[in-house]
Amino acid sequence: MLDFGPFRIDRRTCVLSRDGATVPLSPRLVQVLACLADARGALVTRALLLERCWPDVIVADNTLTRAIADIRIALGDSPGAPTYIQTLARRGYRFVSPVADAAVPPETGREGVVPVSDAVAGLEPFLAWERGRAALESLSVAALPAAAEAFSRAVAGAPHYAAGYAGLANAHVFRFEASRVDDVPDVEALASAVAAATRATELDPTLGEGWAALGHALAGAGRAERARAAVRQALALEPRNWRHHYRLAACSWGEDRLRAVERAEALLPGFPWTQTLAAMVMIARQSFEFARQAAERGVAAQVAPHDGRFHPAHGLLWMRGLTAVARGAQADALDDFRTEAALASVGASVYARECSVIAHEALGFSLLTTGEATAARAAFHAAAAASPGHGRAMLGLAIADGHAADAVECIGRAAEALGRAGKLGERTLLLAAAHGWAGRGSEGVALVADALAGSSPEPLGWSLPADPMFAPLRAADGYHGVAAMLASRAS
Repeated sequence: MLDFGPFRIDRRTCVLSRDGATVPLSPRLVQVLACLADARGALVTRALLLERCWPDVIVADNTLTRAIADIRIALGDSPGAPTYIQTLARRGYRFVSPVADAAVPPETGREGVVPVSDAVAGLEPFLAWERGRAALESLSVAALPAAAEAFSRAVAGAPHYAAGYAGLANAHVFRFEASRVDDVPDVEALASAVAAATRATELDPTLGEGWAALGHALAGAGRAERARAAVRQALALEPRNWRHHYRLAACSWGEDRLRAVERAEALLPGFPWTQTLAAMVMIARQSFEFARQAAERGVAAQVAPHDGRFHPAHGLLWMRGLTAVARGAQADALDDFRTEAALASVGASVYARECSVIAHEALGFSLLTTGEATAARAAFHAAAAASPGHGRAMLGLAIADGHAADAVECIGRAAEALGRAGKLGERTLLLAAAHGWAGRGSEGVALVADALAGSSPEPLGWSLPADPMFAPLRAADGYHGVAAMLASRAS
């Protein structure tokens, strides 16, 4: 324990208190303050502070300056007339207040000991963070409101607690991702996520999770280049964090994605969603056997009894079904799509509804290619029930109901909704597929070609070589040129 003025530093817990009440200051900044106080008025150089408090971490030039500024705010100190921390220009800092070593208080009540209930109350922001993390880690849609509320309590009680803002950003990102399958997703959640993550990076630029959360949010907003830069900053700070490598894979494409997948897999072997990301690249390259192998590795985790190591996976059977379509194994594809649809429909995770929708739609379009319109209609109705007005389901229902020739007109409202939501790539793909089923495949291919030519190398159109919705396009004039563009972009 270190006492100075009305303050006390508990070095066991990295907690700063004032007159017994916890002061909201991150554990790292409490370490910086303790290092200064321990010097008892001697000069502490900037180099020493960085070495002790940010070991083996590359930080920005102003990181320590901002840390000292935040500590001064917590202490109510002034750099011009310091009571506690004096700046010695170009040299370092000096702690100018008398410091006393305080004995660790005994466990049972004596005069001057803070009651346990009061101590716990002072830790409430950090306990709220723990509750928020536990709720978020469940990946349950039902738990997202509780997670957001807990992180909000954390940052309200500890306004300078960067990890609280990073947690809040993640809660908002998952709220968006639970809705991203919809033609009009929850973009307000994304805006909130970007704001919270940005605040986390401002409060503590050395917190890798803050940068990773910012990258995750920016990727959802379609700002891929900035997303990658943010996640790479997280990796520069925490190179052995598998989550950061996974997030980099999610916002990268081509060989960059595959390298990030390999690193994430090396740090956490068997994580199923890395295989989804790898299989997407392989399908775009038309390397269907490698795509199948990646999907198989993920499926093994998806169908295995849940042992608590990973969250229940979704989407891998759908991915394997796509590779079966590409190989002409129609019966295998139907089996995988049906199984995925059944598994995803009963899930409660963030991604369960999305996977239910895409699996039912893939099943529906596969059935249309074999002339089973009645069964296809049932699959599309199931997709539309999970995501009302979903464009692909609306297209499938129009075709199943005998309106293929008017498919483009039938999906007009869905296409408009996608445009308003800024999902222009999905809008182009939906219109291209509609042209294909209407017998104008070359027009649909031209739409895709224009979209690919006008965008940076990203996953746009990756499923074109395998998705049953695009079956008519694969037989149209110009398709081989588009397929070559997809493969090149994924290289």
